[in-house]
Amino acid sequence: MKIRKFVKNDLEQVLNLCSEVRNHHIEILDGYFTEQDDNLEQQGFLNSIDNSNIIALVAEHTDGIKGYLLAEKKFFPYLVDSNVAHISNFGVAKEKRGNGIGKMLMNAFYELCQQEGIDEIRLGVFNKNIGAYKFYEKYGFEPFEQRMKLKLKKK
Repeated sequence: MKIRKFVKNDLEQVLNLCSEVRNHHIEILDGYFTEQDDNLEQQGFLNSIDNSNIIALVAEHTDGIKGYLLAEKKFFPYLVDSNVAHISNFGVAKEKRGNGIGKMLMNAFYELCQQEGIDEIRLGVFNKNIGAYKFYEKYGFEPFEQRMKLKLKKK
């Protein structure tokens, strides 16, 4: 398994994998998300090619892309530790989960962040996504903010 930066030729495989991950979220979150819009999804990955504030990594196996991580570096002047990287999209192929691919992606991302002077890594994880939640906890992430919602439109 090789972790490397995303390149344009990875796009089709990454979008297929993003769709698999999206469907997983639709299932565990009881239809919270819509079906994937490939045009919208590809923007972040393609932007990573020319924008140094966007980081896109892929986990490449001999039989194709099996994981990805997409993040954005942000500067918050009102924070003591103001250089933050926010992971916005992270996934591993269902058949490869539990084989260390997520950890390899996270390690590579962590090293990049250290090299670039990032103070903090943030991400969002849904409470019902227990597998992901446990993965992040094992990696050292901890809850620091509670997000809340009020649904105005009832089904």
